[in-house]
Amino acid sequence: MLNYRALLIQTIARYRLDEQYPYWAQIRVLAERGMLSAQFCKAFLHQLDPLLEHLKDFPCYLHRNPEEASQLYLKGRPDIRLGNVVDRPDLEVGLSLQDPLFCLISGLTGYGKTTVTRVLLHAIHQYNRRHPDKKVIVFCFDRKGGDYADLPAQFGWKHFHVYDSLRLAFEPPAGMPPQTWINIIASVFCARTGLKYSWVTLAMALKTLLGLLNPKPTRRLLWPDFQLVLDFLNAVPIREFSSKDDYARSLRQPLMGISASSFKTFNAFQGFRAEDLIARGQSAVIAMPNMEPSWMRQLFLDVVICQVLKGRIGRCDRSDPPLVLFVAEEFDPDIDARTELLFSDGMSPASECCKRGREFNVGAVVIVSSLVRVAPLVRENATTHIVFRMGDPVAIEEAARTLMLPRGGALTFGHLPAGEALVRQAGLWPHAMRVKIDYVAPCLTKATKYDTHPYVASKRLAEMPYLQQAISDMLRGAKETRPDQANEDKRLSDAAKDLLQLATAHPFVPVARLFEKMGQLSFSRQRSIRKELEEAKLACFEEVRIGKVNMLLIEATEAALKMLGLKLEPQENRGRGKLSHRTFAHWIKNHFEQKGYAAFIEGMVPGTNHPADVLLKSPDGKYSSVEICVTSPDNLLSHIQASFEASKVMEGMTVVTTTKAEARRLKSQTMSTVGFKEYAGRITFETIQKYIPRSV
Repeated sequence: MLNYRALLIQTIARYRLDEQYPYWAQIRVLAERGMLSAQFCKAFLHQLDPLLEHLKDFPCYLHRNPEEASQLYLKGRPDIRLGNVVDRPDLEVGLSLQDPLFCLISGLTGYGKTTVTRVLLHAIHQYNRRHPDKKVIVFCFDRKGGDYADLPAQFGWKHFHVYDSLRLAFEPPAGMPPQTWINIIASVFCARTGLKYSWVTLAMALKTLLGLLNPKPTRRLLWPDFQLVLDFLNAVPIREFSSKDDYARSLRQPLMGISASSFKTFNAFQGFRAEDLIARGQSAVIAMPNMEPSWMRQLFLDVVICQVLKGRIGRCDRSDPPLVLFVAEEFDPDIDARTELLFSDGMSPASECCKRGREFNVGAVVIVSSLVRVAPLVRENATTHIVFRMGDPVAIEEAARTLMLPRGGALTFGHLPAGEALVRQAGLWPHAMRVKIDYVAPCLTKATKYDTHPYVASKRLAEMPYLQQAISDMLRGAKETRPDQANEDKRLSDAAKDLLQLATAHPFVPVARLFEKMGQLSFSRQRSIRKELEEAKLACFEEVRIGKVNMLLIEATEAALKMLGLKLEPQENRGRGKLSHRTFAHWIKNHFEQKGYAAFIEGMVPGTNHPADVLLKSPDGKYSSVEICVTSPDNLLSHIQASFEASKVMEGMTVVTTTKAEARRLKSQTMSTVGFKEYAGRITFETIQKYIPRSV
């Protein structure tokens, strides 16, 4: 005979009905204690049939709902209502302004992320009306440009547009020393642009330019914009603010890019300051659609966040400042875990806001598509997680782990309807709940007029004669105080002079060969000579791996050539790239010239505008080329395509790299690429060893 009691207990446990429905939890207890007869158990099983049929198709293995509001909130109903627990309309779900407010919202497009954000903003507006003395100041960054365009008119907020009416200058928050703020701006800019060491160059340039731009300082200084910094760096010697030329050159490119692409957003000596709005109790929606490139958009948010957060940190403002809430949609690339690694301390301003904002009354609401790539600091410090429907299995797994769902709970994500989400809060109730989000109609308003703010428009260096004169005086004074070349020459040791003269007489020869010409020198003595020339900025060194050994290369600088009375060779004869790349090109050129070839560094492939690293012309008039792959082999395919497809006279190509393993890898990569197999018989892969000069 079928054991209906055991079957009932097993069914309730299998579908976790006792975790979701208090009624079935009581039935299970009664069945386990033997207080239900077989007929009663059979009747309950029949009663379960419709529910089980539904759960087979739409599983929901979540923990049971709280039974009363006191299990959710110790301090009463939430200040900001977002919705209610499914099947429990009496249980409100929302945010408490008495606790840290860091909300992370994620989910598929079209399932409610924007709606819950609009519900949040409406609830904050209602809260501000009820508590005019304790307003929450909101800065909503509208990435799409129209999702929140109707709110400023309804709420009495400001509405700015990054390309229309907003001008952002690099002004510090109140009470922060300019030097401290310059370091913050420089480090954030270089992190967002992927520059590692150029922040020192930018910081020194900003500091110097700030002093020249404000000969008679006032309480509110004029701060240089990106274009003026670029003009300034172009007007001074390349080594004025950097120890290496590459630091200044690499900085100029992103400065040029942001000056060209940001329209007028950053073109201001004085401009938008978030603290001015906070002082007036004014919230704002900032429309920023089509703001590209992405790092420029990220930099904009970083500066606004730093104006508030860094200012309060610098002033130790913990007394009870008004709560400032940053709301940012489409925030995936800004808090990407890989992006965070670009910052020296592993925290972007957005991450630091989630980490340290609680102490200074700063909160954040961040909306992303998936939690997979979200920086751990943001995900771990979020006090409220709201996750809508997910479709990707990796995203579902990460969301289930973050929400700490019970076994099988991840299956719920696949059938969440629009407007429902799983919510978990860092409060009394530690479990995720299925919540029905309140509905607010989407925005159908098209904004045509935006608010403005006072600002001082920036100028180019050519438009400010007084600044040009100040820069000229600065450079003249620096030149007068700089020791002359003769004194520099006297400070060099005889061994350093000998190595420098050998390096200029035998360019592109390995340092080891030059030291052999100088006689027996200990390793420590060789190292001190190298350090002496580097500190005097008379020679550049680069260590490159060739085969199984490291080889040190040397090149005299312009200052060394001037000191020795030698003429600088034209750039087209020196080659391009780093020292190792140029050195290899000269080795290859000399090797083939000894065999009777005509060799040209950066020679144009006949019939194209593509320069080969080394172009060769054999004695019988046939052309071939040599491509060198040292630090950037990824563009090899484009070189091959440009050489063979555009030119009809190229006979072959030699690809030279530093190790046999790299040569094999490049050969495999090239020959496995569709469309390049036809060149297999015309391309050879070699290492640089055969071209190294054996003697001086």
